[in-house]
Amino acid sequence: MPRMIRGQRKPAILLDALVLAAAVAAFVLGSWVNVHSGGMTLSRIATTSMKVHVDFQTFWLSAEAVWGGGDIYHTGATLPNLNPPFWTLVFSPLGLLEPLDAYRIFVLLTLLLFVCYTAWTAHELRLGGGWASFAAGALFLSSPLLATLALGQIYAVVTLALVASWVADRRGRRVLSGVALGLAVAVKPSLAPALLWYVMRGRWVSFGSAVAAGALATLGAALALGPWSTMEWLRVAFGNSVDPYWDNASLPGTAARLFTRNPYSRALAEAPVMIYVAYAVAILLLLYTCYRVWKGSEAGLWAMVAASLLLSPISWNNYLMLLTPGILVLLARRRYAPALLLLALQYIPPEWPLLWAGKGTVAAALAMGLYLYSLLIHWAAFTFSPRAAVEKGA
Repeated sequence: MPRMIRGQRKPAILLDALVLAAAVAAFVLGSWVNVHSGGMTLSRIATTSMKVHVDFQTFWLSAEAVWGGGDIYHTGATLPNLNPPFWTLVFSPLGLLEPLDAYRIFVLLTLLLFVCYTAWTAHELRLGGGWASFAAGALFLSSPLLATLALGQIYAVVTLALVASWVADRRGRRVLSGVALGLAVAVKPSLAPALLWYVMRGRWVSFGSAVAAGALATLGAALALGPWSTMEWLRVAFGNSVDPYWDNASLPGTAARLFTRNPYSRALAEAPVMIYVAYAVAILLLLYTCYRVWKGSEAGLWAMVAASLLLSPISWNNYLMLLTPGILVLLARRRYAPALLLLALQYIPPEWPLLWAGKGTVAAALAMGLYLYSLLIHWAAFTFSPRAAVEKGA
């Protein structure tokens, strides 16, 4: 019997070695790109130009319109506001400040939320101080967090809600768990498939609480800002096609970049139908993730979130912030090799696609899909994580 156990461990040891080698390669690649780009992301955080903090500018102009009685979805912003009215209502107090002052406060708030949900997750998992500090430091330097700070995006808020839902579920607080996840979906509706996390485990109270919380938040925002705001958001959101921009890591977004004419990379072929094929593949991955969640996995929520991002028409690389608590789960369960690989992948900066822009080759088009590959690896690491016994008694 001991010989069989040793023999069974050899493939796992070999796989871990390959994953660790991939982690080292990803870290070296990220370091090289950071040196090559000259740390552009850090300079973008420090600049006083609101044109650089373009997402925050969009949110701020919508918030200003709330107080001025204007149209929150037609503000003259550089980018369209694709977020639901509920987020604008939550964000609206910052519309009373000057834009640069509001941005700086939002950056500090984002960092505070990052510290809170990282420490909360580590404490819940009883993750050792050494690994917790290492992971927190690596995530602090990660591309998704730094780029989120530079652009002024909302992912720290959503991640905190996800962690609150996960912790409450572990502690048996079904209603609180559902409310937290429902509010996360109300802010970021593309995460709605993650509600299947409850369905597959028979957590019907949590599921009902999530649906009710999301619906009430949406209804409250509609009453506060006017029902037309919700209708206009639906028109704007559904009026935008799948974005082929190189930072879009979703399967449909990658298919649009590879199989339709676009200004970002050479199309491998003119085959728009591949976008629908990508949706079909993403749905199959979501269904398989549901099966794995049904079988039981402590990283189940993060697997569902990753599957939701693969299915969404738009999933920017910065969305990887939503998955960072799952990396701590892997570390706590001694899944060191995949956790280190995910940390290394998150270290690769957003300037990577710029190295391939304008080359017009098949290799360049495929290289621009690096963020999709990274998201797929995150999904696989969480989806195939073993079941943890602690989840039963939590």
